Amino acid sequence: MGKIILKDHIEFSKERCLSTVLFDSDKANVQLFCLEKGQEVPSQALQSQVIMIVISGQGVFSVGDKEYPAKMDSVVVCESLEPHGLKADEQMVVLVYTIPLP
Repeated sequence: MGKIILKDHIEFSKERCLSTVLFDSDKANVQLFCLEKGQEVPSQALQSQVIMIVISGQGVFSVGDKEYPAKMDSVVVCESLEPHGLKADEQMVVLVYTIPLP
């Protein structure tokens, strides 16, 4: 696996949040989520740990029953089976690691 240039994968849609798989193996998955203002990734609980890193923009992380501000350079770690999601307050790009794959 070589170098990944994030800006080469950033793309937005007014209709829905777009996600691109940047890396996928039997041990981990890395996706880039691009959201327009008001778009969201609904809360879900996975068997895996999930790490979300805001690359640009801002919004809100939901983890369990709590919400946290999400802005550039914010990182949130979700434990296995912990519900998590996000919503964009403005155009937003988020890098999501899922370890190990469910």
